[in-house]
Amino acid sequence: MNQSWIERSQNTLKQLRKLMSTPNMDRLDLVRVMRFAFGALGQSLAGWMQWINSPEIMSTFSREELEEMAKTITKMVEEFIEYDIKVTEEGMRKGLAKRRARQGIRFVI
Repeated sequence: MNQSWIERSQNTLKQLRKLMSTPNMDRLDLVRVMRFAFGALGQSLAGWMQWINSPEIMSTFSREELEEMAKTITKMVEEFIEYDIKVTEEGMRKGLAKRRARQGIRFVI
């Protein structure tokens, strides 16, 4: 199973890189790339959650390996959340919060 996960993940990376290298992408193309990227991220996160919730798997890693994983993942998550805040603030400046309130939409961008 792990080998097929690795192969699928490698194929996902290839597809993502191919999508991003498409010349002259329009706005819809860029949104499509982001949808694909978030889908891939969701699958990866689901896999990580399976590992994290499995004492049998996690007990095979040394403290040093777990520390390296925790540091790497925490750094990536911090960067993602910082970017999320930046984009959300930009969206708010563009008036998206007022538009959502008028339309009664209750989701976060």
